Amino acid sequence: MKSILVPVLFAASLGLAHAQALMPTPQDAASAAAPSPELEARIAAVDDLQTLSQLVVYYRENGDLNAELAALDRRIALRPHIGAYKLDKAVTLAREDRKSEAYTLLIEMQNAGYAYDLRGDQRFSRIADTEVWGYILDNLDRNRQPFGEGKLAYTLPREDLLLESMAFDATRRQLLVGSAREGKVYAVGEGGKLAPIASADADNGMWAVFDLVVDAPRNVLWVASTAVPHFKSYRPEADLGRAGVFKFDLKTGKFLKSYLSPVVPGQSFLLSSIALGKDGEVYVADGVNRAIYQVRDDQFRRILHAPMLSSISALAVSTDGRRLYMADPERGVLGITLSNAQPFDVRVPEKLSLEGISALEVVGNDLLAVQSGMNPARVMRLALSPEGDTIVGVRPIEASNPQFGKIGTTALDGTTLYLIANEQKDNYDRFGLLRNKDRLEGTRILRMDADFQSDEPGVRQ
Repeated sequence: MKSILVPVLFAASLGLAHAQALMPTPQDAASAAAPSPELEARIAAVDDLQTLSQLVVYYRENGDLNAELAALDRRIALRPHIGAYKLDKAVTLAREDRKSEAYTLLIEMQNAGYAYDLRGDQRFSRIADTEVWGYILDNLDRNRQPFGEGKLAYTLPREDLLLESMAFDATRRQLLVGSAREGKVYAVGEGGKLAPIASADADNGMWAVFDLVVDAPRNVLWVASTAVPHFKSYRPEADLGRAGVFKFDLKTGKFLKSYLSPVVPGQSFLLSSIALGKDGEVYVADGVNRAIYQVRDDQFRRILHAPMLSSISALAVSTDGRRLYMADPERGVLGITLSNAQPFDVRVPEKLSLEGISALEVVGNDLLAVQSGMNPARVMRLALSPEGDTIVGVRPIEASNPQFGKIGTTALDGTTLYLIANEQKDNYDRFGLLRNKDRLEGTRILRMDADFQSDEPGVRQ
């Protein structure tokens, strides 16, 4: 059954001939010490992660160690920021009692800041009998220790609001939060009390609030909104697949204008991240379709479509307005030169992992990156080269804070960073229904200093 099913699965993405070419011959499978260079070359040419994961399973179950390692290495090469792929290779090395290689890989992961709990993990039993193993475990434990000086700023009401976005209003010195459930933007008052300042209604046609940004000099509040079942007034017959950018008067909350996604049969849009440009234009990301749109000169247009990305989870514009940075949860940080809409890679130090970024902010020539998908969750400050295309310095701001649940988005006031510490969206199903009312928490917002520096020696990356 196995030998029939696996080629069929591969055939869907690679074509039957290509898939069968990746299956080991009986001679290959019989001798792990004699890998097939041709097979390894074919594996090295695969660019599809799902296919590579299927190959790892197939080779593992059929005892072809070298082909398994080749598939593991190819997956790591394509996604060097994903710790689970490196851990999977460490499991294979441990299974084969290749201590030196397994230890080296795990130490590299520990130095990059990962904090997997491997104590008692039977997958590593064959290499867990040395002093080096104890050293590795101790250092992984150390990476789970709380770091930073972030403090609780607000606890918002424990209600069915699904507050998933923030911005800071410098004109009133107030934090603003957006509700995906209510389609409202609230000002946060003393004690976490909420006062609505902009709301979805029949006049503006807005839906769930997914992100917001304040343009204080121009007195504008911008909202990225999408029609999803989580929005309490969602009408699937009219709203399915719709999204848009909504413009409000910052001081009065008066609706000014909307810029809606095009109507394309069979295509849904999901505008989830927004950033303000230097001249008042805004950029908004559709993470599902891996596209970026711009609102400028009263026009709404697409400036980038990057289908090779896994998603676009956050946006930020450089201080000089020349570059737009975007986060892909799997690939890390990429950039766009705005003058010509040309994308560029942001070069990263070898030991730095940028896995699972959920928010980006710009401070001077630095990026602040919130890594909600990292183990452990953390906030990092990334110093950029003058050209803005290379990370030349790394400094942790916050990690493993006891207030952390699933951390989310941010708002910036100068060098004071506000962070949603416990996103609630995992408590909703795909139909927007609350899974468990008793699990609802008041949204916790932490305040931290983006200029924070530790005197601790050997601070982890």
